[in-house]
Amino acid sequence: MQPPRPRLRRPSLILLLAAGFFAAPASGQQTSPAPAPVRQGSVWKVSDSDSTVYLAGSVHLLREEDHPISPAYDQAYADSAEVVFEVDMTEMMSPAGMAKMQSLGTYPPDDSLDRHLKPETIEQIRQYLASHPTGAAYLTGLSRLRPGMLFLSISSLEAMRLKARPDLGLEIIYHQRATADGKPTRGLETIEYQMGLFNSLSDAEIDALISKTLADAASMPEVLEKLIAHWHAGDAEALDQLLNEEMDAADDDGRFKELLLTGRNRAWVPEIEKALAGSRNIFFLVGAGHLVGEDGVVALLRKKGYTVEKVHPRPTALKKAA
Repeated sequence: MQPPRPRLRRPSLILLLAAGFFAAPASGQQTSPAPAPVRQGSVWKVSDSDSTVYLAGSVHLLREEDHPISPAYDQAYADSAEVVFEVDMTEMMSPAGMAKMQSLGTYPPDDSLDRHLKPETIEQIRQYLASHPTGAAYLTGLSRLRPGMLFLSISSLEAMRLKARPDLGLEIIYHQRATADGKPTRGLETIEYQMGLFNSLSDAEIDALISKTLADAASMPEVLEKLIAHWHAGDAEALDQLLNEEMDAADDDGRFKELLLTGRNRAWVPEIEKALAGSRNIFFLVGAGHLVGEDGVVALLRKKGYTVEKVHPRPTALKKAA
């Protein structure tokens, strides 16, 4: 038997995962930083006689220094006729999609945040927002935010503090590229479903999660560095270990992990099988945490008898990236 993983005290990776659920569009041009060391990336493929499904692990919000990414991503994208994201990026980035998120994430006029969270937790939130460089903008409408939207807002604020931006994340980059190239795109889940994940948590559960998140937000830079390093290296074992340590730290009974990761992984497998049954190559781009570990999509497909192979950058691409 393997020794139990150490239980950390910070839910920082959960914060990062939540921030990536909805990568709101940002303005500005993508920068071209100096070449980075060769990066293997986290891309897998499964094939049958007439098609290939690529499973590309993403970090939803990245920093300038995290580019260029592994050439394996462009290889998989170039060989695919369609791109599938966790959520329909075209809808999510549209004014209607953002309005839908806002509606689902706010209380009706006859309800408010103070009916659901402890007074000390609300005070903790107010202190956090007041101390954050851009947090004050949230104070006016704080009472209308549902806990799930509040949690996502905190996640986004922390990502901004670290200079991690959605326009540098892979979803927006590949959605823009697919749109320019005329490749169809779609989502595995709806905005309603993703927002409902947070709304399904009890008041006590979300209260505890927000309180832990705010108390331990200072550890987020360290966790982000490790996460991105493992992701660039394509080190699935290290990424899985980090993910499980962080999830277990904030989720004693496994409910939050089931909600955000493992339950969704199981739901995606039939969609991947359906894609494989077709005759076109398809590029799935989802959070890297969904692909690793014994409950990850790659392992679930292998348990069903599929051969899932790692995609490595071609030697010519490695020379260009070096």
